Amino acid sequence: IYAEDGSRLWLRYSKGNQTNIVSKENTPTIQIAIQELKDTWKGSPIRLIIEKDKSLNNEGFVIKKQDEKICISSPSDKGLLYGAYHLLRMQAMNLEVEKKLPIIENPSYTLRILNHWDNLDGTIERGYAGRSLWQWEELPSTLSTRYETYARANASIGINGTVLNNVNASPQILSAPYLQKVKALANVFRPYGIKIYLSVNFASPMVL
Repeated sequence: IYAEDGSRLWLRYSKGNQTNIVSKENTPTIQIAIQELKDTWKGSPIRLIIEKDKSLNNEGFVIKKQDEKICISSPSDKGLLYGAYHLLRMQAMNLEVEKKLPIIENPSYTLRILNHWDNLDGTIERGYAGRSLWQWEELPSTLSTRYETYARANASIGINGTVLNNVNASPQILSAPYLQKVKALANVFRPYGIKIYLSVNFASPMVL
């Protein structure tokens, strides 16, 4: 017997379904959306479409039934990913999804950011739940699987940005070696629609 450790959040759904998911476009973000749906969706076949729509902003989406398929459309691949998670969340809540279509969703805020107060030595200012997730001493060569888990969890609830470091910033975060480490994290987060932000020490030019 294994206890639920909470790490999968609401994404603890069962896998093994083989629903047909199609898309003419192919980006890393769309591939994530397709895989999430293929793993879990139990309803009608799904088509993902990137198209402009005056009713949507860049990360909004429409979910509707068309030609016996469910269509998720958005002006961007990030919107398609959010639409995929929205559909799966409704399924996880045991809602009669197809009876509630069409659905139109636009985010109320353009920037939806988590602000970490992590220090480069692994401590967290005012932290109370362990050490920093970022293993700076291992980056950029070693990428923990927890980074993608973090990105997936955030994308599933619409988070699109993260501030990696403490507001009382170390100037070293802007040094060349650390920017390479930040770049490695950005490469993991980008397909999930998450942009990285850094807090800056204004003395950095003088110190570095």
